[in-house]
Amino acid sequence: MGKFHNLVNFTKRYKAEKHSFYMDVASWKKFTSPIALNWTRIAFGEATRTQVPTVRGLYVFTVVAPTLGLPEHGYILYVGETGNTGGATLRFRYGQYLANLNNEDGRPAVFYMMDNWKDDLFFNFVPVPDATIDVKAIQNSFIDALIPPVNKRDIDAKIAAGKAADF
Repeated sequence: MGKFHNLVNFTKRYKAEKHSFYMDVASWKKFTSPIALNWTRIAFGEATRTQVPTVRGLYVFTVVAPTLGLPEHGYILYVGETGNTGGATLRFRYGQYLANLNNEDGRPAVFYMMDNWKDDLFFNFVPVPDATIDVKAIQNSFIDALIPPVNKRDIDAKIAAGKAADF
């Protein structure tokens, strides 16, 4: 084997795990919510389904690395809402994601997120039982501030055009 054999293998692995994230701190600082966002975080999986409330609300998928002596850190991968116009609850939506994972169906980017990081994926949620609160508007503002990599829809048209033009 040549001296670059390990370099080639490492590069292939590095490229396979390379993902783009948007970091615009100015946009983050502009984000506001009409309600307090007191998040609950649980490991994503069948074992935690009953911990998710049966009310409407906001949710975020994050991948969080084990600390291993490092500061806790991770990434917000996907932002969603449930129950703004229909009767779906956070637990119902959670169950849909579990079914998509088990059946290997649903949106490709969401399935990839759930399968690829299944051991380090967390479901974070904020119950919003007050029907007068527009959770869709909060979700859209959150998405526009963060531009999570797995969200493909619900992005402001100006941002979506810039994102689509980026190559």
